[in-house]
Amino acid sequence: MAINVLDIAIIVIYFFGLIAIGVIVSRRIKTHEDSMVAGRSFGSFLAGVGKAANLAGGSTSVGGTGYGYTYGISGSWFGIANIILGLVLAPIAPRIWRAMTRGGFTSVGEYLGYRFGRFAQVFAGFLNTCAFIGFVSAQIVATATIMTVLFGWDYTFSAVISTVIVYTILGGLKAVVYTDCMQMAIIYLGIVIILPIMAVHAVGGFGEIWSNIPTNLQQIGSMGWFQIIGVILIPTITAPFTIQSTYTYTAACKTAKTARNANLWGSLFYAFPAFAVILIGLCCYVMYPDLASDQDALPTIITELLPNGLMGLLLAAVLSATMSTSSTGLLCAVNCFTSDVVFVIRDAIKNRSDRKIEEGKATEGKKEVLTLAATRIVIAIIGVFTLIGSLYFPNIIELILLGYSLICGGLLVPAVATMFSKRATKPAAIVSMLSGGISYLILSFTVSWPAIFLAVPISAVLMIVVSLCTKKPDPLTYDLYFEDEWEQSPNNPQNRQKQ
Repeated sequence: MAINVLDIAIIVIYFFGLIAIGVIVSRRIKTHEDSMVAGRSFGSFLAGVGKAANLAGGSTSVGGTGYGYTYGISGSWFGIANIILGLVLAPIAPRIWRAMTRGGFTSVGEYLGYRFGRFAQVFAGFLNTCAFIGFVSAQIVATATIMTVLFGWDYTFSAVISTVIVYTILGGLKAVVYTDCMQMAIIYLGIVIILPIMAVHAVGGFGEIWSNIPTNLQQIGSMGWFQIIGVILIPTITAPFTIQSTYTYTAACKTAKTARNANLWGSLFYAFPAFAVILIGLCCYVMYPDLASDQDALPTIITELLPNGLMGLLLAAVLSATMSTSSTGLLCAVNCFTSDVVFVIRDAIKNRSDRKIEEGKATEGKKEVLTLAATRIVIAIIGVFTLIGSLYFPNIIELILLGYSLICGGLLVPAVATMFSKRATKPAAIVSMLSGGISYLILSFTVSWPAIFLAVPISAVLMIVVSLCTKKPDPLTYDLYFEDEWEQSPNNPQNRQKQ
């Protein structure tokens, strides 16, 4: 069924609604914390919806359906990994929240930099900026793919339009999450309920699906266990320890308990669309086995099965979900690039080295943020790089997994060390980051198996060895991360009051 004027009108109205929400909420943004971590005001339900919607953007909606189309049952591993990561992160989130709140941090670079110094902050900021360029590129791919199928536009033109729209609707984390609530409701209605029911009915039932797909699509391991474990499960499950969006949503929560529960809610909300898209992909394979690209599976089945009106509403929800994920990614990228790279390098050149905590804010000299105009310029520059990524790397999930693997190789071991080791030293963290990141890049181009299998062990061994060979760190470098140290730390406001 071709898209008609009604569907186009619904899509246009939907996007104007998104832009209106972004404008209204952005007018209430008065501080850096308001924009980047929503003023640390989220409850567990709202943060959970935000995390689920962030995952259920282009990577799950378009990319997950494509995985179901190409890999069948085995394509569900990406969704399974994202569900597990929420369960793994839930007990760890309160520790991250306490350190982020005590230090007034808004970025993963600040979190690591307080413990391991400027190099760690810049390195973490740079890797996360690169990773989020890949993540946002993946969302642009999803959005451009849908536009190409819907309107018959050239893919490059669709990618440019998608990038411009993402730039214009950006209105801070709070605006993104408010629109996510609306999008998740429609995604549940369309992708979890209506579309699977109609697709299964159109095929003739579950039995017809099973009997009309090849044997390899019926096997849970057909993707290959090296691929499943080394490229999907390990990077996806461990990425939360190293990725900016984890620290953003954790810092945005009201309390430590809220931060824990948000991850549980996020896994629950995400689970239903994660499995629904695999079923939709299988149905699409049965009905349209000769698609030019598996990325076309979702927009094709939507336009062929759904009636006018409902088609436009669901397409608008899918498009806006990819764009809201893009907006979150751009916020993370610009925060990491400015706070963790630009300002830190500038302060190092000016020899600003006085680190202290004032009123719960960890500072290196005077903590600064960009003006709104400068922020828009930085976002535009990063947007150009995301557009380039979307044009040259058109596989959505591969882009996501590449970003996960890159930051896991360089940051996983130091990030875990902040939570569980008082003995880890600054020189060890630097060696660990460089060895993990460089070995991952080299192995990626020289071996056929997942590079992370060796990059992370190398990083871990060197972290331990160098830590044991260097001087024990000052407790004031890790007081934020451990309860016993915080209780007696001079940085603790309660101890200041006693004095």
